[in-house]
Amino acid sequence: MSTSSFQTYDQVQAAYTDIVPGSTRMSDLQKLGFDTATTPNVEILSYLGVIERFMPRNTLSFDHLARPVQACIEAQDRCSALVFHPQHVESRRMGNVFLDLLGFERETLNTGWSAEVVLLMQDGHVAYKLMSGRPHIEDMHDTVQPLGPLQDIGNAAAHTASRFL
Repeated sequence: MSTSSFQTYDQVQAAYTDIVPGSTRMSDLQKLGFDTATTPNVEILSYLGVIERFMPRNTLSFDHLARPVQACIEAQDRCSALVFHPQHVESRRMGNVFLDLLGFERETLNTGWSAEVVLLMQDGHVAYKLMSGRPHIEDMHDTVQPLGPLQDIGNAAAHTASRFL
C-alpha cells in the first residue's frame, strides 16, 4: 500500500534534502513531491498544534527549542506545520494455508518503508524541517484464534449483547 508519489525511502530523503529552510516556498514543495492538495493523510497544524508537537505537556521549555521553532510559534497565526506520512508497505500472507483459510492462525509479513516529514511554515516559507522514519520495514504479525471461525461468532454475539445492556 503506497500513500505518496515517492517510490522509495531514498526518494523521500533526496526531496527532503532539497528543502532549504528560509528559502523554500510552499509552491516549491509541490515540485519536490510534498503537495498538500494531492498527497493523502497530510496533517496541517496551527501554531497551537506546533506547540503540542514540539513541547508535549511542557516536557521541554520554550528556551530549549531550536530558534526557528521559537520564532514560528511567536509568529502565531503566520505559523503552521505540514506533516507528511509517505510510505510504501506490502503485506504478504505466510504460514499454513489450511490454518489461515479456516481462521485458526494468520501470519502476515509486512515489508516496505515509511517516513514522517515535518515542515514548519512561516510567512509562506519553510522555517524548519524534520524527518524521521523506517527505511526498511519487516514486521511479522501472527494472529491466533484457538476457536477458529467460532471465535468470530462469539465476539459478534458479545458485541450485539452489549448494545442491549
